[in-house]
Amino acid sequence: MISEEWLKALNTEFRKNDIEPRKRPWEAIRRYSTDFGVSVAFSSKVANQIFEWFVAHSKSDAHQIGSLFESVYFFDTQFWLVSVPIIYGSIELIPFDGLEQMPENIKNELMSDEEQANEFVTFWGDCIDYGFGFDDLNNSSGLDEYGMQFFEAGNQELRVASAILNQPRPDCRAILACRLAVEMFFKSFIALKNGLTKEEAISIGHNLKKGLNKFIEISGYGHWEKLREEIGIFPEIHERYKPQDIPLRQLWNGFVIAQSLGAVIVREYTDRDILGQKK
Repeated sequence: MISEEWLKALNTEFRKNDIEPRKRPWEAIRRYSTDFGVSVAFSSKVANQIFEWFVAHSKSDAHQIGSLFESVYFFDTQFWLVSVPIIYGSIELIPFDGLEQMPENIKNELMSDEEQANEFVTFWGDCIDYGFGFDDLNNSSGLDEYGMQFFEAGNQELRVASAILNQPRPDCRAILACRLAVEMFFKSFIALKNGLTKEEAISIGHNLKKGLNKFIEISGYGHWEKLREEIGIFPEIHERYKPQDIPLRQLWNGFVIAQSLGAVIVREYTDRDILGQKK
């Protein structure tokens, strides 16, 4: 157990030095490690006790630092926020808790439909693996620099699409961001797995069919063959100059493809695989 006196004295010091409440637990963990000569893991009881103490001695919303990743799920003709929380310590992640803006009655309808519920849990697994795995992958060493460049570009496009779809009135131009995310993730996987020269990347260009062919060839993931029939939902790259008008269901399908590809890359190069779907 950590001494109450030590925590109080440290908090007084932080107050005098104008350290923001949300930063105090992290600084306290660092200080505990230094003062007592021990290494403190963020999943440890010591870290949990420190966080709990500072949360209890701060303004109620002082430690709310947002979501690690925000996605969307399509249900009942609407897009619903799926939030991947920033967490510390060990907590139980419950899939349907991620639908924090969905009213309970609608959430119950979703949960009572076995097929729909299973679909959501699988999608939620992609959200969790991608949300937590992005930083893991970004902080990994020895990965192909060109591949990581494509991965980060794809991540930006995916997050742009999510932000657009999270609006009260989703804009169909989000399909263009989804398209670019798919293109970048194809090239990222190829470069990380097999290497990719700039000339080869130019050869693939904006042609998603070429990107898919190379992705399947390099990965050996035959189950992605079905995407050959679905890739046509994305507009050709030159159509970015035109207004976009597509059904919401098609927009959703495009987003799922993009996020699924991002999750495949994360699982390939990290140990993230919350539902055991590493492929």
